[in-house]
Amino acid sequence: MSMSAAPDDGADSHQWPNQVRVLLECAVDIVSEHDLEAILRRIVEGAAEVVGAKYAALGIYGSDGEITSFVYHGIDAELANRIGELPHGKGLLGNVNMTAKPIRLKNLSTDTRSCGFPIHHPPMKSFLGAPVGRGGRRFGNLYLTEKLGESSFSAEDEALIMVLATFAASAIESAEFVSSERSRADTLARLVIAEESERVRRGSLAAVIAAQESERARVARDLHDDIGQALTSVLLGLRLIESSTGFDTGDDSERRSRIDELRLLVANALQRTRQLAFELRPTVLDDVGLAPALERLVADVAKRSGLVADVIVDSVPNQKELSSEISTVVYRVVQEALTNVVRHSQASSVSVAVTTFAGHLRALIEDDGIGFDSERHVSGHLGLQGMKERAELVGGTVRIVSEPNSGTTVVLEIPIV
Repeated sequence: MSMSAAPDDGADSHQWPNQVRVLLECAVDIVSEHDLEAILRRIVEGAAEVVGAKYAALGIYGSDGEITSFVYHGIDAELANRIGELPHGKGLLGNVNMTAKPIRLKNLSTDTRSCGFPIHHPPMKSFLGAPVGRGGRRFGNLYLTEKLGESSFSAEDEALIMVLATFAASAIESAEFVSSERSRADTLARLVIAEESERVRRGSLAAVIAAQESERARVARDLHDDIGQALTSVLLGLRLIESSTGFDTGDDSERRSRIDELRLLVANALQRTRQLAFELRPTVLDDVGLAPALERLVADVAKRSGLVADVIVDSVPNQKELSSEISTVVYRVVQEALTNVVRHSQASSVSVAVTTFAGHLRALIEDDGIGFDSERHVSGHLGLQGMKERAELVGGTVRIVSEPNSGTTVVLEIPIV
């Protein structure tokens, strides 16, 4: 068994850039996703691809030490059905859960902690187990077996999987929070209906949204500080690899080219991480106010989607005259409306206009897309419902005006006096 996380001295330097490339692509995928099931599946698939494992699995553990979710890769449904019951997290699998370090074995069947395999289970020898945790909390463990083309996993494989486990823990934590807050919001909404109290309903929703904004800010800081620093460290590591290696032969020239490509990928991943942090909670909204934040948001949407987009913000609704709550509501409603335009409208252009009149603020988000029957399709749309709930918290309203082939207009109105 090895506990080392340093790359093997004899590791294949040609394979290393490819492994890091796959690792970064997987990391960007999982931190961009918010659905827990999709995150777990991508973690397992990515882990197998990073280290070249035939089989991979991710066990999520409950507080009682039992596996509550077991996602696997490399075994088809028919074989899984023949194997029968999923693991309970005992033996060697459970031992990984007891340690904060990875476990790497050349032949797991000879290890005294191994409980053996059930009937019909495929044979497995080489083994790499890694804990998935963050901030003192253990979510579960990654298990990799059967290194393709080699007799065992390397220390380099171990190091890469531990980096992936760090990204995985952050993504799982964020997805669990989103799910928890949705569940809490549903519970609070049912309480509001039961008590028929507008004051309680608004207060409850305000607390949930305030918690969401607080968590968005925390996750944004984590993305910027923890993951951003990790990607920066990878860039520094690439420079060390390049500076410690001569590039004289044709093969070495190709290796330089691959490392240059990898450096570009890391830089792009770092830029994407910073973009995600901005989308979660733009610091410009807190620092200089609503107008600059909306201008940055619309510019980013136009750049990423190819839409022709423009924004006009009245000189009146600025950070001195608008409360933080109203500014956040306006920003989030515009953000959700633009997301819907990009995803569903098939529009070529969109405009955002924020004006004030007679003690009210009005935000119009208009696109020239395919439109829809707003009388039939608005009520059940979660994103549109969220916009309306946010507006209600500050005494405002959201209306959706749309017809097939006539574009869509989202109208937000909020009293500001």
